[in-house]
Amino acid sequence: MPGKSIDDRETCNDSLAAAVQPLPPGVSIGARVHVRGRAWRLDMVVPHDDCRELHLFDLRDERRRVLLWPHDRPVAVDDRPRLETVRLARWCRGLNAWLAHAAGPCTPRARLADGRVLPYQLLPAIAVAQGASRIVLADEVGLGKTIQAGWIVADLAGREPDARVLIAVPAGLRRQWIAELERRFGIACMAVDAAWLRARVADLPADVLPWTAPGVYLGSLDFLKRGDVSRSLQAVVWDLLVVDEAHTVTSPTERHAAFSAVASHARRVVLITATPYSGDPGSFDSMIGMGATPGEAPPLMFRRSRADAGDGRPRRHRFARVTISRTEARLQRLLERYTRDVWDEAPDGTQGARLAMTILRKRALSSPAALACSLRRRLALLEGAAELPRQLGLFEDDEVDDEVPDAALAAPGFADCARERERLAALIDLAGTAVASDSKLRYLQRLLRRTKQSAVIFTEYRDSLLRLAAVLPSALQLHGGLDAAERSSVQARFNAEGGLLLATDAAAEGLNLHERCHVVINYELPWNPARLEQRIGRVDRIGQRRAVHAITLVARDTAEDLVIANLARRLALVVSTLGERDRLGAFLSDVQIARRVIAGESDEAPLAPARTPIPIRTPDPDERVAAADTANHFERARAAGSPPSRVLVSSVRSSGCLPPGVMVCVRHALSTGDGDIAASRLQLIHVAGSPGKPGASLARGLAARAAAVVKDLPIAPDVRAWIAFVTTMYGTCVARLLARERSIASRTEVLREVQPGLFDSRALDRAVASSAVEDSLDAEHRRRVGTLSRGAALHLTSTPVAALISWR
Repeated sequence: MPGKSIDDRETCNDSLAAAVQPLPPGVSIGARVHVRGRAWRLDMVVPHDDCRELHLFDLRDERRRVLLWPHDRPVAVDDRPRLETVRLARWCRGLNAWLAHAAGPCTPRARLADGRVLPYQLLPAIAVAQGASRIVLADEVGLGKTIQAGWIVADLAGREPDARVLIAVPAGLRRQWIAELERRFGIACMAVDAAWLRARVADLPADVLPWTAPGVYLGSLDFLKRGDVSRSLQAVVWDLLVVDEAHTVTSPTERHAAFSAVASHARRVVLITATPYSGDPGSFDSMIGMGATPGEAPPLMFRRSRADAGDGRPRRHRFARVTISRTEARLQRLLERYTRDVWDEAPDGTQGARLAMTILRKRALSSPAALACSLRRRLALLEGAAELPRQLGLFEDDEVDDEVPDAALAAPGFADCARERERLAALIDLAGTAVASDSKLRYLQRLLRRTKQSAVIFTEYRDSLLRLAAVLPSALQLHGGLDAAERSSVQARFNAEGGLLLATDAAAEGLNLHERCHVVINYELPWNPARLEQRIGRVDRIGQRRAVHAITLVARDTAEDLVIANLARRLALVVSTLGERDRLGAFLSDVQIARRVIAGESDEAPLAPARTPIPIRTPDPDERVAAADTANHFERARAAGSPPSRVLVSSVRSSGCLPPGVMVCVRHALSTGDGDIAASRLQLIHVAGSPGKPGASLARGLAARAAAVVKDLPIAPDVRAWIAFVTTMYGTCVARLLARERSIASRTEVLREVQPGLFDSRALDRAVASSAVEDSLDAEHRRRVGTLSRGAALHLTSTPVAALISWR
C-alpha cells in the first residue's frame, strides 16, 4: 500500500496462519540442531507474529543461514559429550591444545603461518580489537609494519568473515604485499588493476558494484585514486582501509582527496608510514585527519624504535667527503653560473625553466655522466622545440622514477636561444672530460677493494647506475626499467648469493635486501632525506644479524654541503617533536633546497612545529606483558595444533596432589547473539570419589556422570568475575564501534552532479542511481547497528572437554 512502511523482516504474513507453535524441546539458543540434512548451531531466534526466524551456524562449512519456524522444523541433536578413552600422554596433549586456544576478548584471531610472533607487533591489532577505529603505524623502517597491518587484516577476517578490506600500496610493492599476506597469514588478496576491473564489471549486472563481495582488495595508490575508480569505492562501506606510505597521501594532492573520501566511509582506517612528520604542519594534519568524524580524537600512533623492539644492533652511518678534481670543480662552477642566470632571467611565471635547472644541479651532484646525458638531452630538445612541461611533478614523493621525462628538460631558459645553446655546448664538452676523472667513482672503487663485503650501492639516476655498471660488470642491477618479475628475480638472486647490487630509488621502498648484506653505499646524498632512510632501511630490518654500515659519498665544495647543513637543522626539529630516539625526522623538499642552492635565498627561519599534538602511543608495562603473553600463546597454539573434537578420558593413580575422583576440565565460552565467541577459558573441577582402576567402559561412565554433576554446579566466583570483566571490556568495544558506525552513517551522502531536468534523461538516471546507492548504504548501516547491538549481550556456554580419573 502506498505510504505503508514495510519491515524487511515481515516476510511470512499470512492471515490464515494459526498461532506459532512453540519450539521443540531442546531447540534453544546455543543448542545443536539438525535440519535440512545437516547439523547446525542455533545462534539467535527472532520472533514475529506468525513465525520465528532461526539464525543458524553451519558447523561443517562455518556459514550462516536463516530459516523460518514452523516452515522448517529443526530437531535437537543429542548434545551429550562424545567420550574417548586415551592414554595419559595423548590426554595431556589434548588438554594442552585446549589451553593454547583459550582466548581473551581482545586476543587477535589470526594465526601466523610463517615466522616468529613478536610481541610489539601485536599491539596495533589488539588496539583495533578493543574498538580503535583509526591507527597510524609509524614505526621505524624495517620493524615489520606490513606484518602488523597483516595481523589487523587477519584478525578482522577471523571476527567478521563477511568483511570488506581495501589495501592501497605503492605500485612497486603490490606483489610483495600479496606474497607476504599469503605466506604469513594465508590471506588471499584480489589484485586490483585495470584488467581485473574490466573483467569484474563484465561479469556483474550493471547495478552491482565490483566491491560488494566480501574479501581483501589490494591495488596501487595511483590506480585507486583515479576518478572513476575512487567514486565507485566511495559507494561502499569498507570494514577496513589500509594505506601504505601514507605520507604520500597528504593534502593538497589528488591522492588525499580520493582516499579521504573513501576513509570517510570506512569503519577502520590504518595508515602506514615510517616518516609521519616532515616539518610541514599542514601535511601532517591532513594525514592524521583522514577518516576523522566530528569531535573524534586523533588516531593512535605507534612509533617504535629498534630499541623498543628489543633490537640492540648498532647502525654506523658516516658521510665520506670526496675531494673532486679540478675539472669537476670547474664544471660545477660553470653549471652554477648557467643555472643561476636561467633562474634569474626566466620569463615571469615560467616554472619549467627553473625545474630544468633543478634537475641539472641534482644530476651534477650524482655524477658527471648523469649530467652529461641530461645536458645533451636538453640541447636536443631545445633544438627540436619540444613541448613545455605542464606542472612540477618531479618532487612528489609518490612513485619514484629514475628517468627524467623529456618535457621536464625542454623549457628554454634564455630569450636568446643561440646564446643558451652555446652555453650548453661548453658544458657538454666539459662534462665529457669530467667523466674520465670521476672522483666519486675512484673513491667507490677503493672503498670496495677495502671492504670486500656484499653491498647495495644506491644512486638516484639510472644514467649514473649505467656508468657504475660499466665499471662494475659483475654487479646486479635494480632500476625503474625492470618489470616486477625482473625485480623479484634480481632481489631473490642477491639475497641468495650476495655480491654487489646497483640500485636506484625505484628499489628503495619496501624491498628486503638484508639476507646476505649489511652494507649500504649512497653514491650521492638524496635531496629528500626521507629517501636516505629508505635506502638504509633495505638492509637494516628485522632478521638482520649484523651491525649495519652505511656510507654516503659527499662531494666537497659543492651544493651537497648545504644539503647536509639543512639536514642537521631539520633533524633537530624532528628530534624535538618525535623524541630523541627517533632515527630520522628530517625531510627536506626538493623545491626548498633548490631555492637555497640555486637562487641563494636564505632559509634560516625556524621551522613550524606540528599544530596537532602527535598522539604517540606509548604502551605501559602491563600492555607489554600482555602482548608478550599473547605472543607466547600464539606460539603454544601453533605447536599444540587443533583441539580434539571429543572429550578425552584417561586415568592416573591418585596422589597427595590429586585425590581420588574425577577431574573434569570445562570450557567456558562467552558468545554474542550472532554466535561469535568473544572469549573462552578453562576450569578444572574435581568431583570426589574413590574408584578403583577403571577399564575403558567404566572410565567413560565415570566421566559422563562427573560431567553431569559439574553441569548442575553453580558458577564459581572466579568464573563470575571473568564474565564481568569480559562483558565490560566487550561492551566498551561495541560502544566504540557503534559510535563510529553512527557517525559515518550521518555523513553518508552521494552528491548529485546536476539538477534533473525535464529532458535530461542522463541526469535523471544519475539521480536515480545516486539515490539507490544512498539507500543501499543506509540499509547497510542499519544492519550493522543491529548486529552490533545484538552482539553487546553475551551468553555463557559451558562444555566438558576432558576428564581425568584418579584411582587408588
